[in-house]
Amino acid sequence: MYGNNFFISLIMFPFLAARAISLILLTFTLFSIFKKWNTGNNKELFNCLLLSNVFLILSSILIFILSKMSYYYRFDFNDLIMIFLSLVITVIIFAIGNRSNNKIYPDEYFSNISDTDFLKMELTNSINVLMSIFNSSKNEYQEKSNAKKSQKFEAYKNNSSYSYQNKENSYTDYNYYGNDLGPAPFRGYIKDDWSFLLFIIFSFLTCGIYHWYFIYRVAQMANITCDGDGENTGGLLKFVVFGTLTCGIYCLFWEFNVMNRLQANAPRYRRFTQDGGASFLLWLIIGSWFCGIGAFVAWSLMIKNVNLLAKAYNIAHANEN
Repeated sequence: MYGNNFFISLIMFPFLAARAISLILLTFTLFSIFKKWNTGNNKELFNCLLLSNVFLILSSILIFILSKMSYYYRFDFNDLIMIFLSLVITVIIFAIGNRSNNKIYPDEYFSNISDTDFLKMELTNSINVLMSIFNSSKNEYQEKSNAKKSQKFEAYKNNSSYSYQNKENSYTDYNYYGNDLGPAPFRGYIKDDWSFLLFIIFSFLTCGIYHWYFIYRVAQMANITCDGDGENTGGLLKFVVFGTLTCGIYCLFWEFNVMNRLQANAPRYRRFTQDGGASFLLWLIIGSWFCGIGAFVAWSLMIKNVNLLAKAYNIAHANEN
């Protein structure tokens, strides 16, 4: 029975991923409608909204069918609520859009639905509009992000409490690895403002995909900021593969080691944190008995340590340059 369930779980994974992608598409389409409605692309934007709803419903139906064959998976009532809300929002947007002076669809539009070439052209145009909004939003965000980073790192240069000009007195008293091991070599500034609230929201909206992205970035960050300590943090591929093979045990081992590594390397940057691997596991395992609150506390500690070390790394090198 368990072998059959494992096989079904592997089959179900692409459909879970498809539903996550449909939720991402739905979320971005709603964002695009909010940002670009009544700019000449109402029809294309609403087509993308319909398309994301179709993907969401189809993937949910397939997950429901497979869940009936699996011991581990059950179709959650929340899935029905999610689909219902998505359809309600779509109906509301359609009603509001058609009350304005410019209707979403021209009068002769639906008479051409049976034409395959027409459908392909409409689908292509709708996707192109959505991609155009995505690219413009990405460029706009990148410009704002670069400006924000420039301001941040300029301010870091004025933070004398992180100055490493005097190596004899800057970290000798704090260093676990010996007096010759200071800040890791500079390999570019790294993200140091992870938000716990956004981590929870995006992980939920993407059905856990954002959580994997966070794991990927934490592994990169740990290997950059802790370079020279003789350890290496495995990446996302090892986390997923070995986590699956060991039924999650490797994931706990990975998280425990990362927290301990960040804690041990913090003194290299004149920083100290009491929260290591033991704290993380205690909150994650024992604390989860209390309505699951412990898991939230555990990941908030992880994000706190990541931001602590990443910011100290950035400031240390900002003061060297």
